[in-house]
Amino acid sequence: MIYKRNLLYGSIILIVIYLGLTILHGSRIEMNGLRIACNDDAAGLLIKYLAGEDSSTLDVVNMSYQQLQDCCSSQTELALSAGNFDMAVLCPDSADKLISSGQPYQVLGTMVINGIVLVSNEDIFPQTVGYMNAREFQKRLVWSNLGSSIEMQPMLPAGLPYALERRAVDGIVLDILGALKISGYRTPLPSKYPTSVLVVHNDLLNSPELAGFIKAYNQAVEEMNGTEVLMMELAKNPAIKEGCNEVKIWREMGVQYQRIELRS
Repeated sequence: MIYKRNLLYGSIILIVIYLGLTILHGSRIEMNGLRIACNDDAAGLLIKYLAGEDSSTLDVVNMSYQQLQDCCSSQTELALSAGNFDMAVLCPDSADKLISSGQPYQVLGTMVINGIVLVSNEDIFPQTVGYMNAREFQKRLVWSNLGSSIEMQPMLPAGLPYALERRAVDGIVLDILGALKISGYRTPLPSKYPTSVLVVHNDLLNSPELAGFIKAYNQAVEEMNGTEVLMMELAKNPAIKEGCNEVKIWREMGVQYQRIELRS
């Protein structure tokens, strides 16, 4: 048992080192227009569609994006504080931490609701659940839906699927996009609180560039909340085979993109 646990932790450490090097290398990518940081998750899927060739909003906004591995990582925090991005898609915990630290950003609005789900190997009540390290919201989300008797184990995001596969935990908390990439039983974790929010640098507030982006963003939200476009975008992911069944699961989990209205 100890050997297996050490093997698990050792594998996770190697994954984190690799991801850290990837993020540092990726931060040198040249970006144009509005620079947006996002994760490889449901909110990132919307940003990718907004900037993609298949989106009818492409000619409305000049933007570029960079997908990061973890919005709560120190690398992401440093990139935002250094002014490398004009906007960022963050989880509520990361957004609160960024703004409370005095960085010149504001939460513009909610992007995704009900985007966090539970994945388990068996269709039974879990006793132990792994969740993304530093996401206290995810811990509260599990407890409010399934009960506070569940033992919550914080883990690095990249190690969660491995921990479930090795049965180190009974279930894991994942973004819906990550949950669709692995096998298992999926359980919704509905909440009135946002899964992802959009934060914007103060210098961009009240600018025509931001107004143009939000107009394009809201159009993308309407399109991505539709079955046809969502299925097309999901099917582009090599880990998702066709998109039809995944859209069905997406709907069952209650995932929705949200419009953002600028304050006058």
